[in-house]
Amino acid sequence: MKFLIVLMLSITLLFSAETDVDIKANNFSADKSKNIIIFTGQVSMIKGSDTLYCDKLVVHTNNSGNGNKTDIQSYIATGHVNIKLKRPDTLMIGKGDQIRFNVDTMIYEIIGNGYLEDTVGQKIIKGEKIHYDAKNENTNIDGGKNKPVQFKFKMEAN
Repeated sequence: MKFLIVLMLSITLLFSAETDVDIKANNFSADKSKNIIIFTGQVSMIKGSDTLYCDKLVVHTNNSGNGNKTDIQSYIATGHVNIKLKRPDTLMIGKGDQIRFNVDTMIYEIIGNGYLEDTVGQKIIKGEKIHYDAKNENTNIDGGKNKPVQFKFKMEAN
């Protein structure tokens, strides 16, 4: 029971101590030996103004040196994945077969039928793998076999 309480408290620290994280799902399981927490069935995760919806969310953890604290390393969301990321100047909307996020590097990877839209800048990118560096605001896109990268944007007339 103590392990479960520690894990649940650590989830609230998913990204930082300053922002609450609220995860809801039909099912929850944790495997301490593998350092993973799994949420399944209508998963929603809300962190500040950012949201994630998926069928399955696997949170990878590691234990800090004192053994009482669990740090979040990354998460992998699969199945009907949709994400909204509120940034100071825009709202990013993404979806794909899978979204991976590394907490330390703040890098998102949208894998399989990737879609990422900058709603304010009215830019849309599509590809088989979208690599979005939220810290540096850099994006790389890979197309798939017989499926090129697509970039769509508004251009003002001269």
